[in-house]
Amino acid sequence: MEASLLTAVSNVVLDTTENLGSAYKELQNELASLLLQILMLASFVIGGYQDLRERLVSDTVWIPAIVGVVLLFYFDFSQAGFLLVWVAIMGAIGFGFVWFGLLGEADGIALVLILALPYPSELLPLIFSIALASGVAILYLFLKGMLGKERIITIQQFKGEARWIPRAVIVGGERKEVAKDVNVSREEVEKITDEGAMVDVQYGIPDITFLMAGYIVYIVYLAVFQSGVLLSLP
Repeated sequence: MEASLLTAVSNVVLDTTENLGSAYKELQNELASLLLQILMLASFVIGGYQDLRERLVSDTVWIPAIVGVVLLFYFDFSQAGFLLVWVAIMGAIGFGFVWFGLLGEADGIALVLILALPYPSELLPLIFSIALASGVAILYLFLKGMLGKERIITIQQFKGEARWIPRAVIVGGERKEVAKDVNVSREEVEKITDEGAMVDVQYGIPDITFLMAGYIVYIVYLAVFQSGVLLSLP
């Protein structure tokens, strides 16, 4: 009788210990996931603000997001192999956009970070959120006349406002196309010293600001409809 009672007590203690350990592990993962989202959001809010104001984003902006990625590998090391492959694929896509001059370097980094963290099953809600936020912003810019119209400004205005992407320069009545690579085209035009030069420009869409808005929409969606995903590591 005593032996049976001791066995029963031991089993209860073991079950309780296992349950506590499991609960602690679950709480630890939830806190890590929440911290990851906060760090990502911090990088994108700061980067989005800088991109909107200056079209230039400091490299230090991405430190919180990179710390978040390191935490992801630390707390979900069992998935490290898959995560490395997934991040590498997203990195290759981002590098391709930057290499061909379709995105700036900061835009490429932002694209990799925002697409690399969700598992493939969560990509659709994220992409939809980014598309929704971007669509609303682009419609607003179009209605304000910032998009879809030819615009020629003075070289002084171009140098003083970072929001313009040059398409061509007009010097002495002669038009010259500039490089289509957004990473070098502005620097090319800023070297012009002729104060009478004009620049054919288009509005430079702040891509990181749009990604930030989409990420916020995505986080709100998870918080309202899929809180379990928000509090679980990707």
